[in-house]
Amino acid sequence: MTMGMLAGRRIVVVGGGSGIGAATVAAVAAAGAGVAVLDRDEPGAEAAAAAARAAGAQARAYRVDITDEAQVAAALDSAAADLGGLDGLLHVAGIMRGQGLDVREVSTQLWAEVIAANLTGPFLVAKHAVPHLVAAGGGVIVLVASKAGIVTGSGSVPYGASKGGLHGLALTLARQLRPQGIRVHTLCPGDIDTPLMRRSLDEARANGAEADRVAGIQAGLGRPEEVAQVLALLCSSAADGLDGAVFTS
Repeated sequence: MTMGMLAGRRIVVVGGGSGIGAATVAAVAAAGAGVAVLDRDEPGAEAAAAAARAAGAQARAYRVDITDEAQVAAALDSAAADLGGLDGLLHVAGIMRGQGLDVREVSTQLWAEVIAANLTGPFLVAKHAVPHLVAAGGGVIVLVASKAGIVTGSGSVPYGASKGGLHGLALTLARQLRPQGIRVHTLCPGDIDTPLMRRSLDEARANGAEADRVAGIQAGLGRPEEVAQVLALLCSSAADGLDGAVFTS
């Protein structure tokens, strides 16, 4: 990412407190953007924002539960006021639960929790970000999905369903919002070395997944910084001609 490529742009990173999100905060800040870090993990969000400020960027952290519409609306209003507007939304937040469970073992409570965090949450964030992007004359929304649920199945029934749904949400938003100057993408990473992924692999082992298969996945994990660079690029004018989903390894 070229230094200054995002100079003057104001970017929200949802789920910026750890993993791909924290790497993305660092990447957009290094490229010159002002950044709002939204996360339920307040210490993580504060740490990511502090690191961005130390690197010379304007950055603030906001604690938010993305399944609570009032909190989402308030956090985005505050971020837009503090940054002087919004030009981009990078939605990285999500949960991965139920790895290795047979569909007959998936409780309705577990299903509801994953769908709320991974599908309803992004819908609420997009809903309340759009007015600020329109006010800025356009912008970009990137929803981080996964290869799971789109090009392959998932080890978790609710996770795969939620990520497939997120892809459908992005396609629908892209069609609706492009005439208003808002570009919408789904970014679909492969298996990345994040705290979420590590916890998921531990859950898979506990639920009886083959040890060799889990070890193979762990050995091939990608780096959060690789995905973060793509997210930062999608916020730049270099990506103005792109449409649809973007896949990374």
